[in-house]
Amino acid sequence: MKNNILYKKGITLFETLISTIVFGIIMILMFQMSSSFFKLFSANESEQAANSNFIKIYKQMHKEFIITDSRYIYTYNRKFDNTYHNIANRWIVFPVPTDDQGHLKGEGNSFNWKRIFIYYLSCTNSSCTECKKYFQKPNEKLKYCPDKNLIRLSYEYIGSNDKNFFALALYTLCNDINSYTLNYDGSFPKAKEYDISGYGKHNIFKYQSKKIIATDILDMIVKTSNKNIKIAISTVKKDEANKNMKYGKDDFTTEQFSRYVSNFEFSINTRNNN
Repeated sequence: MKNNILYKKGITLFETLISTIVFGIIMILMFQMSSSFFKLFSANESEQAANSNFIKIYKQMHKEFIITDSRYIYTYNRKFDNTYHNIANRWIVFPVPTDDQGHLKGEGNSFNWKRIFIYYLSCTNSSCTECKKYFQKPNEKLKYCPDKNLIRLSYEYIGSNDKNFFALALYTLCNDINSYTLNYDGSFPKAKEYDISGYGKHNIFKYQSKKIIATDILDMIVKTSNKNIKIAISTVKKDEANKNMKYGKDDFTTEQFSRYVSNFEFSINTRNNN
């Protein structure tokens, strides 16, 4: 009888030991599964944030590009006086025939250009080495800094509706693009008077507003042809990148670090050519 009791106690201790081991294994497996889950969740969250950024950019640009005239679209990769004028290396300028309330303006079958939009990348860090490069070949990709905002500036066009005058005025703005973007200190550009060839001196553009369309942009590449404009945007999954690389020093265009980059590309055909 005594031996039987001891035997039962021995079995109970053995079962307890086995249960403890099994429980430990289960906990380890659950920890590994939860760790993998949170990594996957974090990656999906980063991807969703990037997609949300892309959708905002597309919606805003599509709404405005579609009513411009492709002949009046200027970009950073268009030469002016045999030089490239780059603001943080990337910018787009185009007119729209709407006022600040969104109402179309025109005479007869022709639209009157009422506003000029400037989209450009602006670094949030005024001491960023990469973004301080002013003159740069337009086909060279931006590689290191993912801290750029995509900004849209709106200017009221207050010049003549004469088509030739408008073309010269817009060219003048683009040739002096530095004067029409916000400075690093956040101050607004001042109105400038220009001597338009054959027309005399005029104040042509009046600052209206600034809007940050998207944040955390690595690069924006723009290509235009006929009535079409193609835009490629890239952003960086910062949370993941910060854990595995020297942020701001490693090249995001290399195979090793390109996995942290999300890319999005879209094309828009302009409808208005008058």
